[in-house]
Amino acid sequence: MAEPHSAPLTDRTIHAGLWTIGARLASRVVDFLTLLVLARFLGPADFGLVATAMTLIFIVEAVLELPLSSALLRLPDIAPRTYETAFTLGLLRGLLVAGLMAALASPIALVYGDDRLVLLVCALALAPATRGLISPRMVVFEKALDFRRKGALELIGKSIASTVAIAIAVTTGSYWAVAAGTVMTPTIMMIGSYVMAPMRPRLTLSDWPLFSDLIGWNFVSQTITAVNWQIDRILLPRFIDVASFGRFAAANDLSALPYQAIAQPAAAPLMAAFASAQEKGRLREAYLSSSASLMLLLLPIFVFMAMLSGPVILVLLGPDWVEASPILAGLAIASIVSVPAIPMSPLVMVLGKSRSLAVRSGIEFVVRIPLGIVGVIFFGAAGAVAARTVASLVVSASSLALVRSVATISFADQIKVTIRPIVAMIPSVIVLLLCERFMDFDAHLYASFFASGSLFCLMYGLCVYGLWVKAGYPAGVEGIALRFAARLLSRLRGSPEDPNA
Repeated sequence: MAEPHSAPLTDRTIHAGLWTIGARLASRVVDFLTLLVLARFLGPADFGLVATAMTLIFIVEAVLELPLSSALLRLPDIAPRTYETAFTLGLLRGLLVAGLMAALASPIALVYGDDRLVLLVCALALAPATRGLISPRMVVFEKALDFRRKGALELIGKSIASTVAIAIAVTTGSYWAVAAGTVMTPTIMMIGSYVMAPMRPRLTLSDWPLFSDLIGWNFVSQTITAVNWQIDRILLPRFIDVASFGRFAAANDLSALPYQAIAQPAAAPLMAAFASAQEKGRLREAYLSSSASLMLLLLPIFVFMAMLSGPVILVLLGPDWVEASPILAGLAIASIVSVPAIPMSPLVMVLGKSRSLAVRSGIEFVVRIPLGIVGVIFFGAAGAVAARTVASLVVSASSLALVRSVATISFADQIKVTIRPIVAMIPSVIVLLLCERFMDFDAHLYASFFASGSLFCLMYGLCVYGLWVKAGYPAGVEGIALRFAARLLSRLRGSPEDPNA
């Protein structure tokens, strides 16, 4: 079998991405199971209270996020003082986040009229503070396209945090269960990172120039993006009751799971792959392959969520949350629209064009903020969903234009790679419509839900395979999946593994 570094770049990228996605997917399964348990012991109002407390924390954390790993990934060689500078920046950022949130806790409680938010905000601020202190030396594994340790670290943190959160929910029935789980995850990950990638922390800013350019434009982009994506959470608690906001927050969390499980963990492998591809003059190929793979994986998940939002909510959260189903459907549609924009961020960061991210965020800001304000004030959660969908369309269109500008990849090429997944989706949607028509979800909810999901996935998989064969077996996630399935089948049969598989 070929050594990892001698394998084609596309395969290495997909293998790295699959490792990361698999680990992130496992951790999201833990999140998902935790949500199912907490939803049974806590009510929408409890989730709404914690979501309200997290709103400003999300914004402050996003604004002050430092892309330290991204900056380190760009360097061919990393000196010890560079790691120390990254640690110092992470520490300063953590102290700033915690201090700022402690100062804002009382004003937040006053604005939303709930004194419980004071202590809750102060406690939750520990999460972003500890998240920024993860060992900078973990980037060594990312540069080698080895994401097993990072995945294991996250899974361990999620599992321990889930155990703590469920224990608190079962024994107390308090919203502090959600808060404890939120804080425990990054704390465990921070401790574990120094076991996997040891370093002796030393305070210095001697290599600040290596981070300044990326952090500068990233700060502008993150500030605008944070406001864009949290405008719903800022406004909604003022115009709808806390239980309704809790349903919106739960639907938002569910719709975000595919993105968090697939798109977010793929960012680091994509950056490493794009950096390698740029050196070899194959950046265009790597970008288009990654875009096609993300569309192939994410499109069916969001389509299923949108079409069967009611059964999804009933199966996962229970009847008390059924009013969240139209919100979930709308957010899933908005997510579909935003998929083509996902690979742009790692691309422009590798190219040193972080300014493009700020430009895209500014375009979204001009559209999202006025639409969000008007939508929430007059239509509540439905208005927030509509504003997000329109903004996603604008973001995707601007991303296509910016990618063409910075990487000379044409509109036609960027759109072409999405055709196979979209065509494969057409018969799959027909199958789902037939299932809705002829299956009795009211009388046999779970059986109908899993049967329709299985038929949907089977049809989509067959269509994807047929189109892949017709296209001439191009490199991509389809080939990786088939080779993995062949190896697995070979092991199950007990036959020797094909070294060329």
